[in-house]
Amino acid sequence: MKVIKINLSKNPYKIYIKQNLFENAGSYINKLNLGNFAIILASRSVFAFYKNKIKKSFANLPHSVIVLPDGEMAKTQANLFKIIQGIIKLDKLNQKVFIVCMGGGTVGDVGGFAASIYKRGVPYVQVPTTLLAQIDASIGGKTAIDLKEAKNILGAFYQPKAVFIDPAFLSTLKKKQITEGLAEAVKYAVIKNSAFFSFLVANYREILSLKPSSISKVIDVCAGIKAKIVEADEREKKSIRTILNFGHTFAHALEAASKYKRASHGEAVSLGMLYAAFLSKKAGLCGMNEICQIRELLKKFELPVKCKYDFKAIYKAMIHDKKNVSGRFRLVLLEAIGKVKVVDGIPEGLISKTLKEYAAII
Repeated sequence: MKVIKINLSKNPYKIYIKQNLFENAGSYINKLNLGNFAIILASRSVFAFYKNKIKKSFANLPHSVIVLPDGEMAKTQANLFKIIQGIIKLDKLNQKVFIVCMGGGTVGDVGGFAASIYKRGVPYVQVPTTLLAQIDASIGGKTAIDLKEAKNILGAFYQPKAVFIDPAFLSTLKKKQITEGLAEAVKYAVIKNSAFFSFLVANYREILSLKPSSISKVIDVCAGIKAKIVEADEREKKSIRTILNFGHTFAHALEAASKYKRASHGEAVSLGMLYAAFLSKKAGLCGMNEICQIRELLKKFELPVKCKYDFKAIYKAMIHDKKNVSGRFRLVLLEAIGKVKVVDGIPEGLISKTLKEYAAII
């Protein structure tokens, strides 16, 4: 089993990575001594597929399951309070409850947020079942729900007690779900590791086919990068962790503008990275070569590279982005493959102009 430590001063924890890890997840979680009753939050599709395995894995740990909708619809105010009401009904005097988030990033986001606010905080662990969640969303303690105005606008930093990553879950995913996760893998390569970018280019076929050695490297490298960044800047106060948002200002705005229905997160991140690269070129930070490299890799992973959405609506949603400071745009821009920087005070005119030009040029 590979173990990655996140050495935080107040909330240290470990990421456990192993094929078929979930078969013994209940035993591993029990050893953490988080409580005596597990409330498992699972997306509808995950519960339908793994119902019997959940029962078997948690046979020696008292538990109950709360089923949530698939996708971004899990992260609504209504579902947050559905979780809270469910916990209240299950929380008895002689029980110490904790939460297990089992599903994609959306389940981890809303489940972690519920854990952060119930009784001012109860323990939770992450059991991510999608590639996107395994390499990104389950790590780092960002929890949130969406409002119609903006994605992840209501949330908290609240670290899990552990993350259990089982690559075996990926074999049951549709190819589209794998490619969506690979958008985040491309992001990690672009922001921090040019050698990893080259690995993705050279091995994209093996990665798409879930060749064990290739997909394991993707998970290990991405989880390792995020762990180090979170260690250095847990609450995004030093602009170190902010680089993880490369492409996400545009992506989150696109998701909000399309009412979380037309574009998945991975698809939006793909388009968002290209927009960020294009904006970087317009700002004189990088050249067309970097844009072409990113675009070609995204195409290899069958991710979208053409944006056909309403740019006025995207701009309006970008105004609500959490990274903006003092009423001014703040984005992560590209200098070279493997190197980005956080830029404050980007002129509104440059943002609106590049949004208009983006579709035609990219």
